[in-house]
Amino acid sequence: MRGGAASRGGGQAIFFDFHFPIVVTIYQLCVSMVLLAVFGGAGRYVHALSYIPPVSYDAGLLTKLTPLAGLYVAMLALTNYCLRHVDITFYQILRSLVIPMNLVFSLALTGRVPTRWTLGCCAVVVAGFLLGSITELKFSTEGLAFGVLSSASVALYSLASKRALDEVGRSTFRLMHYTTLVGLLLLLPVVALSGELPGVLASPQLASRSFWALNTAAAVCGFMINVAFFSLINSSSPLTTHIAGCAKSALQAWLSVLIFGNAVTPLNALGIVLTLVGSFVYSLEGYLPCDASCAAQPPTCTHAC
Repeated sequence: MRGGAASRGGGQAIFFDFHFPIVVTIYQLCVSMVLLAVFGGAGRYVHALSYIPPVSYDAGLLTKLTPLAGLYVAMLALTNYCLRHVDITFYQILRSLVIPMNLVFSLALTGRVPTRWTLGCCAVVVAGFLLGSITELKFSTEGLAFGVLSSASVALYSLASKRALDEVGRSTFRLMHYTTLVGLLLLLPVVALSGELPGVLASPQLASRSFWALNTAAAVCGFMINVAFFSLINSSSPLTTHIAGCAKSALQAWLSVLIFGNAVTPLNALGIVLTLVGSFVYSLEGYLPCDASCAAQPPTCTHAC
């Protein structure tokens, strides 16, 4: 949870004076590549890290996992664009849409039908989203659009990641090898087309040590989030991952008020509470009992796991 809060908080701070999300995303991927190489090399000599494989690639898998890497890039870039336009408080409301989107995509891709209780909890989450949207003090159409698209990409990415783990022997780090490299290769031509380079080269932030320290810290925290994301999906399900993220969201929203002084109106706060409460109740009543029932009767289970 601390990694998530620091990453999103750092993202908002970066975009105060540096308005180039694609370049920030590329830097985050470069830091991830370095960390993967460091941990992979250390795994040869440190027993506690021996489960982390060294960086290696298979040409066939590179091609096969390119769509997943594309979703990964979309998720990172859309999140950065969203943080450029809205406060973290509103970002948490938008990100909570991942849960109902996950239900929709699960129904479309796997045919699983959610229960009435599940739908009721999701309705509470959406109600919180609407309250937060209407009362947001820094509401913007661009931020809303990027936030919704970001949530959709996260929902699709989690479902695709669950399947992709089988291709790499259920290894979290091996999957990250591919998504990070392919994502970086996909973004390099995009930054040239985006028109960000002239502004980046002229930015005084490039000479700021604090800027690079903050950027690197946010990238490291983002790397930690990705490791936790894959590990949780590997051991449970995409829906569990999103619900667990709601606890992290509460910490982030609280920190955004304390650290950045983000203004929160009573209705805005109510929207956050409804979103988090709906997600929490769903995790207790809608999902947790699903593990046993799904294991016993997977064809007839009506939970959207």
